[in-house]
Amino acid sequence: MKVDIKIGEETVEVELIDRNENLIKLKIDGEEFEADIQNITPNIYSFLYKNNSIDVEVQDGHNNKDYIVNTMMEVFETTVIDAESKYQMARGKGTGGDDENAISSPMPGKIVKVLVKEGDKVKAGDTVVIVSAMKMESEYKVKQDRVIIEVCVSEGDNIDSHQPLVIVE
Repeated sequence: MKVDIKIGEETVEVELIDRNENLIKLKIDGEEFEADIQNITPNIYSFLYKNNSIDVEVQDGHNNKDYIVNTMMEVFETTVIDAESKYQMARGKGTGGDDENAISSPMPGKIVKVLVKEGDKVKAGDTVVIVSAMKMESEYKVKQDRVIIEVCVSEGDNIDSHQPLVIVE
């Protein structure tokens, strides 16, 4: 499982490679690390890494993916950016906005329904494509009146993240 973790202004990619009880093998920005991690109390963890012991306190932040990490010497504000977070951020930014001519999905998925064809005139808020990703269906809409220039996918197609689905004028 891979997630991005934002620590201050820096973002690192973290992948859990293996877990055998307390022994954890991680890949952080491509570099592998092994550590013995013990949960001491609900918010305090002890890390044993290369014969060094580090106690870390983890407190909840502003939302369920924000955390404040205190190493007793430094304090870090962190955010876990998992697939769901990336999806929500991309949806919040919108696709097919005022200055965009390609509507795409931020995640890989499968085309459930294409509701338009080339030449169609669509109004702001009209759904043009429905995509199934992460066991849920998402409707992709235009944010302003547009004309469909090209439909790049068909129902049943598997798509990659950020692949153009529909091109609009």
